[in-house]
Formats: sequence, structure tokens, C-alpha cells
Amino acid sequence: MPSFTAQPAAPFPDGLPLADIYTVDCDKLRAGDEVDERKVYDASRGYGFFYLTNTHVDYDFMFDVADETFSLPLDTKMQYEMGNTGSYFGYKMSGSNYVDAKGTPDKAEFYNVSKDDVMRIGRYMDDPLQHPDTIVRRRPELERFMASCHEVTLVILRVLERQLGLDADALLNIHKLHEPSADQARVTFAPPVGSGEILFGEHSDFGSITVLFNQLGGLQVINPESYEWKYVKPKPGAAIINLGDSLIKLLGGRLYSAVHRIMGPPGPQAQYPRQSVVYFSRPNSGILLQSLFPGDPKEENPMTADEWVAQRAKLRRTANYQDAASFKASRGTEHLNGRLEATLDGMAKSDR
Repeated sequence: MPSFTAQPAAPFPDGLPLADIYTVDCDKLRAGDEVDERKVYDASRGYGFFYLTNTHVDYDFMFDVADETFSLPLDTKMQYEMGNTGSYFGYKMSGSNYVDAKGTPDKAEFYNVSKDDVMRIGRYMDDPLQHPDTIVRRRPELERFMASCHEVTLVILRVLERQLGLDADALLNIHKLHEPSADQARVTFAPPVGSGEILFGEHSDFGSITVLFNQLGGLQVINPESYEWKYVKPKPGAAIINLGDSLIKLLGGRLYSAVHRIMGPPGPQAQYPRQSVVYFSRPNSGILLQSLFPGDPKEENPMTADEWVAQRAKLRRTANYQDAASFKASRGTEHLNGRLEATLDGMAKSDR
């Protein structure tokens, strides 16, 4: 099997349906460029995805972390398995999540690393999590990676504050790096599979902002107008950004948490294992997930940010699958976001 880090340049095939998404320059956002700020806003109301260049995030070492961690014997990795009760840090073995309404097991491995654990925040200051040496010895690099990714997410959140007319720091004050949150870094691995096979089923992300680095294709996003799947082609030097459900709750459904999935890499890329590096930004732990806009209706019993992550993580586990309703509940906040609900309903109709 060709390795990820040593693989030749396998081209993304021509002729596939691609999502037409914006490319945004993070340095321009940092400088307050109005054109690129508007791109972020428009992207967040369209596909819900955009490319981001000039992040200045050092992420290459994370692919080495993935190679080293997923090469460990299964019984070693299983010592750090996250389980079925809502914990979302540690190892996820292939098959422990499901990908569709039939409960079909997935084919991907994850390793999730807590920001709070790496930075010794809150309860992790005195009681850090256990990890294999492939993670432990990379802690200084992981801390820098997380801080850099978090800075990128704050840049985007500040743009959204301005574009939506929120008070300055309304979002930044509930996404503080050194306060407890369920933020995490993730490395993933999937063996070579056919391009028509689902590695990770359709869903919207749990948190606020997702920062993704990948080199092989397979990510698909649903076109919310036509309900057709479109590839998000990897772009050298660019991160792929999307918004998550927690942020959409905080914004009262004004923006879009995109439905997406991961397929086997297309064309000649299918011969290689697929790996990715991700940072998930989430609101600070005790923040109630309800609209920040004064005139919006408030939920009667809103969840905290951490409660929401635990519920979503638990629902996705194969051991907790019951029926098609389980799958629907695991996918996202369709009951809060009318456009997301319409997208999911449209997808169901197009499959008939």
C-alpha cells in the first residue's frame, strides 16, 4: 500500500462536479479588507464552505502524527478508544460510527486531541488525558498548531461580527483560547476504497468553525439549491473552512452550516490511503447555545456548548444506532435552521 507521506502526486481528476466556492486571503481579513470580508459572509450564506489562504498555520507535522499513530497496533490504539457515552477525545476505530440511515459502519479511523488537555486548561491541569507516545512527544508542536488555528477562527468570527452587526467581541468573548472548551485537533485515516464508497456520512459539524487541511479529494458538499453533491477540490496551500451548528445556533440561523460527507478519493487518488488534519473550534464550555440577537426568540432549555458536542458525538456511534430516526438526529440542527432542514428534505426526495 502506498504511504500517504511518500505518495506520488496523484491528480484530482477532471470532469467531476465541483462546488463553486470563494477563495479568501486570511492576511487580507486580518487587515480588514472589505472585499474579502464580504466573501466570507457570502460564502457563509451560500455553500457554507470557502478556501482560506495565508493562514500561516504549520500543519505538515500533523500528517506525520497521523502516519505514526495509525500505524500502531490496534490493541495499543484501543487503549485510548473514546467509547460510546459522549466522550469525544482519543481514538475512534474504523466501524465505530455509522454513515447512513441503515446504520452502515464507517471505514475511517480518527484520533481527537483536546485543546484543553494539550494546554492544561481547567480540569486537565491536574488530570491530563493519556495518549500514545506519538501524541505525547508532539505536545509543544500540537500547542502551536492549536493556537495558530484558533487565531484563524477568531479572525473569521470577528468578520462575522461586523458583517452581521453584532457588538464587537460578542463572538470572540465566548471563544477564548485559554478558557475551557471542547476545541480539538483531529487526524484521520482511511484505507484505499472506491470513489463511490462513503467514508463518513452526511452531516453538519458540531462546533463553530472547522479548519481542514487535506491533500486528496473525497470531501463533498451538498448544493442547497439543487440537492446535488459537489466535490470540494483540495487547493494547495489553502485551508478549507466551514461553519458548524453551534455557531449557527448563536447566530439565530442567519448563516449556513453546510451538509457534507467524505467519499473515497476520486480517480487515480483512490489507490492511496486518505488522511486529513482538522481543527474544530467550539464555544467555551458553559456557553448556552441560543441566539445572541436581542430580538430573537430564546430556547426554553438551551444546551451548553459541551452538552451539545456530547450529544452529537454519542448519536453518531454505531453502538447507539437504533433506526433511521437516529441517523436524522445525528446530522445536525435541522429543527433550528430552515435552510438546513430544506436541504435534508430535498436530499431525501432526490434519492427516491
